[in-house]
Amino acid sequence: MIKLIATDMDGTFLDSTKNFDIEFIKTYQHLRQRGIKFVIASGNQYQRLFQKFLPMSLDMVFIAENGSYIAEGSNELYTNTVNPIDAKKICEIFEQHPEVFIVLCGKKTAYIKNANKDYEEMIKLHYCAFQFVDAFDTLYDEDILKIAVYDPNADIKLFLEKIKDQLPESVKVVTSGNMWMDIQNKSINKGIAMKYLQDLYQIKPEECMAFGDQMNDYELLLSVKYGFAMENAVDPIKDIAYDVCLDNENQGVIKKINEYLGI
Repeated sequence: MIKLIATDMDGTFLDSTKNFDIEFIKTYQHLRQRGIKFVIASGNQYQRLFQKFLPMSLDMVFIAENGSYIAEGSNELYTNTVNPIDAKKICEIFEQHPEVFIVLCGKKTAYIKNANKDYEEMIKLHYCAFQFVDAFDTLYDEDILKIAVYDPNADIKLFLEKIKDQLPESVKVVTSGNMWMDIQNKSINKGIAMKYLQDLYQIKPEECMAFGDQMNDYELLLSVKYGFAMENAVDPIKDIAYDVCLDNENQGVIKKINEYLGI
């Protein structure tokens, strides 16, 4: 019997317009009636995820920032922050590469340099709590969950090859699509966050279902028995998945959940 269902957001639960079918409200009511926990497992900011699902958010569980922040409704459960020295070194590396820009993702808000204000509308797609600053110098002692890197040229993997050997050994990089990569501690990922929830709620992997499409979902799918790759997922995700479901444009997550629920 399934007791927990987790899903990634962009490219998985959401379509290309960043929306989900209103039918999910009915699906979610059935999940609550059966006592099945619903978990949003995303690289996105907690505040944005919480806002997206109001008023359902109060009863949901959130794995945000690729596992660096976990909350049940509005209650914080877990935080994993980047060492201030490492955060400073990473930012200094990217100061040498104006072709990309970074988002310093703090627990309370995200920080973007004023020099990148032209991208504000794009930033709003991913962050609802953010502020523009002149410099990052005074921010490294904040609770920094990750450093996100945006490549307007849509060639983030090629850029990663240029700088990966310069990064501190304590961090790792996960790409998401062609424009974004996230830098955070090696000690955390969505799968580790899922294990935290499984221990907390005393739920076994075989009682869990999860959905994903990109490499930051890899460990998430491995942490459950029923890990579904979207039809639009990258091949390595399909290779380790329990099965493949319809793509995100066709609301594959909701349809697979409804199939399980028999509605």
